[in-house]
Amino acid sequence: MRISESSTQRARVPIEQGNPADDPRLFRRGLSQYGTGIAIVTTADGERRSAVTVNSFSSLSLDPPLLLWSIDRKSRSFPVFSNCEHFAVNILSSEQIELSRHFSSKIEDKFADVAWHPDPFGSPLLDGCLAHFECDVHARHDGGDHLLLIGRVTRLTRFEGVPLIFSQGQYCIASEPPEVPGDSAEIANAGTGPSGNNLLQLIFDTHHALSEAFDEHRRAEGVSIAVARVLASVHASPGIKVGDVARQTYLGQRDVEDAVTWLTQKALLIRAADGGVRLTDAGLALRQSIRARWIAFEDAQLDGVSAGDIAVLMRTLTRLVERTRGQPAAARQA
Repeated sequence: MRISESSTQRARVPIEQGNPADDPRLFRRGLSQYGTGIAIVTTADGERRSAVTVNSFSSLSLDPPLLLWSIDRKSRSFPVFSNCEHFAVNILSSEQIELSRHFSSKIEDKFADVAWHPDPFGSPLLDGCLAHFECDVHARHDGGDHLLLIGRVTRLTRFEGVPLIFSQGQYCIASEPPEVPGDSAEIANAGTGPSGNNLLQLIFDTHHALSEAFDEHRRAEGVSIAVARVLASVHASPGIKVGDVARQTYLGQRDVEDAVTWLTQKALLIRAADGGVRLTDAGLALRQSIRARWIAFEDAQLDGVSAGDIAVLMRTLTRLVERTRGQPAAARQA
């Protein structure tokens, strides 16, 4: 198949569009289409340690070795980073989702229960990361509501592992694209690819493929992936706090806040005095409509798969979930 053919197989209907100056959330959602890695930047001022979670880290120069990241001027850590002389960039692995959430939270001492060791200038280097970049501050520049920091890398440490990715408001991992077989030999070897002999990778690939295929149904209901997930979470746990919604849905805190704001504006969700959120009658109706679409979609996808195979798959996945979460899968809703 030619590239031109694959790019025009289906009509591309915009989900939303507009001037980002009029809608900052639209701008953020557009930027979320570009998948990025996740890093935690740390520094120290005497005994005071600070950290921020970022996904705007990037390389700037090879000679000299420079990297670039930015910090929100409203961040509680801004006063420290705006005056620091050294910092460290910790690149997170796919096994560090909880660490990312931990450092994105409002906990006062974020290092109390985290394994780390200091670099020569005291900047914390977090255990279990894929890489540590120890930096001297090379320059600072104004970036609107953010401050740009350019660091000169003085030491780099790299480890084995798979990077943690954040894209379209959710955590994910990178996977190689499927090969397009050109002859019988390639077809015979298709099962040796990353998904062919790796169960967990296959689970990730299946999840993302089904989610993408179901997207036309979400658009028909006028919701995004984030909104649909928040609807499901709040429906399953009425009165749940927004922070708990983020943990249940594997969405970023900001994306959950945006979804909650949108649902509230549409009178689909209400906030209680204690900070909990509940669906309105209209919200319940929307959730039920999406659920009905999913059931029909699932039936179509599983057509031709035997009940026995489905039962075995369900048991296996349930055991995996219970083992990793430490609680019965029946206590949660997917």
